[in-house]
Amino acid sequence: MAKTRLLFFMATATLLYLAHFIYFNRLMAVIPLTDAIYCFCNLAVFPLYYLYIEELTDYRPNRWRQALCLLPSLLGGVAVGLLYILMDRQEMTLFIEHYLYGNEFASLSGLTFWQAMIHVAVRIVFALQVPLVLYFGFRRITAYNAVVETNYSDIEGKRIVWVKTLLVLFAVTSLVSFVFNLIGRQRFIDEAVPLAIPAVLFSMLLLLIGHVGLNQRFSVQDIEAEVFLESEPIPEDCAYSELLEKIRKLMSEEKLYLYPNLKVSDLARLLNSNRNYIYNAINVEMGISFSDYINSQRVDYASQLLKAHPELSINDVMFKSGFTSTSAFYRNFKKFKGITPTARRTR
Repeated sequence: MAKTRLLFFMATATLLYLAHFIYFNRLMAVIPLTDAIYCFCNLAVFPLYYLYIEELTDYRPNRWRQALCLLPSLLGGVAVGLLYILMDRQEMTLFIEHYLYGNEFASLSGLTFWQAMIHVAVRIVFALQVPLVLYFGFRRITAYNAVVETNYSDIEGKRIVWVKTLLVLFAVTSLVSFVFNLIGRQRFIDEAVPLAIPAVLFSMLLLLIGHVGLNQRFSVQDIEAEVFLESEPIPEDCAYSELLEKIRKLMSEEKLYLYPNLKVSDLARLLNSNRNYIYNAINVEMGISFSDYINSQRVDYASQLLKAHPELSINDVMFKSGFTSTSAFYRNFKKFKGITPTARRTR
């Protein structure tokens, strides 16, 4: 479903490009149709990207609320299209030449005036969408990443990182586009270089979004399938100190941290305990995420290997310590030891 949402987003962006192409090439015969499409797509593109993020991060997305996210774009597109239908040819020509290509209100009245007002409303709604999508998108991604770090020791490829970065880039690029719209699209009809700036920025951004989206192979649905999420209530007299002692003993004797992709549910099963008990014991009582707890022990073990076995390569140490990727190994080693594995070996 996340990739379906991404497909809708890319298709909407394509229609937006088509509407711009027709506008800047003055294909007057089809502008009434493409202008309605433009107003719809302009208000749909940001919500669609947010819905893509929601599909990646929400266990049970509310379909009615998702539909409401697209309601402004639908109303804007239908209102613009309906007014074009009600206009006669003279009014249509007047609106296109004076407002769309002249950005002036003085000569507008009746249907042409209201058409201009709807276009202004579309700009305002678009400007309001940007901070809202940024805020709620960041909240969702941050909450999802916290769930990953709570349940998995190996978070490589599971956390959402690039989607968050692209959300910021998307917002910045959209603000650039919004500034161009405030100046007036008509001023760039015969200015190829200024027009190329937002076009190239958006094209590169869409390419990156498509690439990252196709390579994002882990979502909240995978967490739901792999981790037992239905939780039993935690009794008030739960002895976390005893549970922590059991966890530490199990880690010390069995060296569970050496198992790649160890999950908090695995630990709960081995201790014949509840997943939420383990979560509270580690995250709340110890003040550290499950991922950091396991990886800190892996780093300690790797540090001992580097000192005791200089004949082992860095890759051998990495795999023997429970890490499955070089980037995760170096990142965590630097995080908990303050230096890289190579620097530690040199010392």
